[in-house]
Amino acid sequence: MQKIVKLCKLWGVFLPSLIFIFLSGRWLGFAVGAMNPVAAAQFYQSTALQGEKLVSAANPFEDFVFENKNTQSVQAPAERYNPAYNVVEEFMQSTVSDIVIKKDACYVKNMTHHTTDWLQQRMLAEMPFKVEKNSSQPQILIYHTHATEGYMPTADMAYDAAYSWRTTDTSNNMVAVGKVMADTLNSLGYNTIQDTTLHDYPSYNGSYDLSRQTVSAYLKKYPSIKIVLDVHRDAIERNGTIINPVTTINGKKCAQVMIISGCDSGYMNMPHYPENLKFATNLQNRLAKSAPGLMRPILFDYRHYNQDLSTGSLLIEVGGHGSTIQQAKNSAVIFATTLADMLNKQK
Repeated sequence: MQKIVKLCKLWGVFLPSLIFIFLSGRWLGFAVGAMNPVAAAQFYQSTALQGEKLVSAANPFEDFVFENKNTQSVQAPAERYNPAYNVVEEFMQSTVSDIVIKKDACYVKNMTHHTTDWLQQRMLAEMPFKVEKNSSQPQILIYHTHATEGYMPTADMAYDAAYSWRTTDTSNNMVAVGKVMADTLNSLGYNTIQDTTLHDYPSYNGSYDLSRQTVSAYLKKYPSIKIVLDVHRDAIERNGTIINPVTTINGKKCAQVMIISGCDSGYMNMPHYPENLKFATNLQNRLAKSAPGLMRPILFDYRHYNQDLSTGSLLIEVGGHGSTIQQAKNSAVIFATTLADMLNKQK
């Protein structure tokens, strides 16, 4: 009798896994399905979306927007606990070290196997694209893989145990920061599209798969796009204290900004990653000179972030979860203005 009970339990665990494997047709199903049938089912649901036909519209994933527009907090795996708002403002100084390399005013934190010489040869090299000013066709795409990443509404916000720093309120998440960037670039003559899809809502998992589909659809519809910016914010904590990376420029507090440029480990299918690095270092250098203190070192690491889709793809971290939304917006104006200035000076 005990053997029969055990067999029934085993069958109850592995039957959903076998169904998942059969339906998805993916080898990953063997690993995920065997360990967690529930996760397997969720994974199949997300992968099934990838096969859907994209429509030619300003937002090719508008069908994924839920009808319920009520704003909600969204928890990511790394931000499930809520310290009592012990936020400390800190200016993050860029300094040369064993892993931080400098050329002119540009700093790169090298977390890869590449040597200093290899990096120095590519830092500030000519960018692989030319951006057309006053074009009728889009030149720049801004989107948000983790759109629900939010900020402190004010620096003196009262403690709220329910606050999670993630929200669908687009006035206090990455969509608001991206809008400032897009509006600034458009006002300066660079045709810019902002996609406002909440790729990480309702599920944080699979957000990069969904944003990849979004970016691919835009690039197919508008091959004129040269620059693709995935705008996020960081989350910095030290011993339970939230760190707000901040500087003051022209009398205004601004959230410090970090560019992430991915490197191919040899198995990530990113053959053009050095081109993205050239773009990153030129932009970083210009920002470091025009707005001293705004930039943290570029993170050059084995990160994919869909940066294989173009030679102008970067991930931009504007402040952290301890920053205020106004500090992030202040930085967004400077960032976009400086990007436009750099593009103006392209030869």
